Amino acid sequence: MRKIKIAYLTGDDPRDKRSWSGSTYYIGKALQRHVGEVDFLGPIKVPFWLDRCFRGIAKAVRTVFRTEYFAQYSILLSLYYASVLKRKMAGKNYDVICAPASAVELAYMKTAVPIIYITDTTFQLISHYYLKDFLKISRFSRWEGNLLERRSLRKSQLAVFSSEWAATSAIQDYKTNARKVTVIPPGANMDNIPGQTEVNRKFANPRLTVLFLAVEWARKGGNLAFQALNELRQVHGEDARLIVCGCIPPEGIEHPDMVVIPFLDKNIEADRIRFAEVLSTVHFLLIPTRADASLLVACEANAYGVPAITTETGGIPDIVQDGVNGYCLPYHADGRLYALLISELFKDQERYEQLVQSSRMRYEELLNWDSWAESFQEAAAAALPGLEMNGSPLNN
Repeated sequence: MRKIKIAYLTGDDPRDKRSWSGSTYYIGKALQRHVGEVDFLGPIKVPFWLDRCFRGIAKAVRTVFRTEYFAQYSILLSLYYASVLKRKMAGKNYDVICAPASAVELAYMKTAVPIIYITDTTFQLISHYYLKDFLKISRFSRWEGNLLERRSLRKSQLAVFSSEWAATSAIQDYKTNARKVTVIPPGANMDNIPGQTEVNRKFANPRLTVLFLAVEWARKGGNLAFQALNELRQVHGEDARLIVCGCIPPEGIEHPDMVVIPFLDKNIEADRIRFAEVLSTVHFLLIPTRADASLLVACEANAYGVPAITTETGGIPDIVQDGVNGYCLPYHADGRLYALLISELFKDQERYEQLVQSSRMRYEELLNWDSWAESFQEAAAAALPGLEMNGSPLNN
């Protein structure tokens, strides 16, 4: 039985584990293992002349209108991507196009090959949700971004979202047919799956250790995590330690029981090993985020049996379920409430151990890319019955 041929459409580098927080890389690998032969069409380099053009437009818009032009969501860039991808696909026979986080790349493509669009949000959502990033966006850039999202959704035969939050936006904000929208939670972005020994290592650590894993201190709620550390120590009497990994706290945010690991690059083996060491010894992942389309680090933490304590916002509740693999606190919760919950869980040994095991189980059953690929196969077979081969949809 032949494997289907997949055009994997991305503007960034699909082999770089930093692209789309690693999801571009791991989705591609999952498709290779379970679905078909994958032709990686990215990365696409923006030429010097086009970059200079965007810089000129941005400067003019900033000077005249006091707003920001977002070149990454421009029609001109989309047209350029379409021309490059047309050349890359010429003379090749594909069964399907898979496009992760590629609304701009898809919007002006002309192809008869069926398209599956994979993403964790919509432009409408992020442009109103990540307020700091889009605070000064020009009306024209907002119009362009919505236009590209709408065109990509309309020409896709299937749109795969990581949460109901994002899927609902596609249906309500862009009038996408609900029958071609599906929700599949993401997986953990890791190559080496920890065994039970690594999961149990945290029980040998007598000191309550909490991990704040983020590249953005403010947006991910770093101040709340820091407040929780102080509350755990001063109010609840816990010998607590906070590990900050991925960013550097602002000046003045210091504590003798806070360890800062500025950045770990999973493309580097030594950093990957250190990352695994951290995850195998911490008791909780604490991300009191202010905005998140999904919480991929929760999937990784759950692989190590680490419960995620986070915020009920964005697409997070589709990943973190209360009492199963962590808890989602209300948006208005402060560091005191996070500290109270963590202290209560840690002091109840039986409850905590059960939460560790159920966190690992949620990873094994759902929050991994092999499970994602299985659900993807089912959704693709339903949306594209023409891809059935010998009566077996999308099998190797």
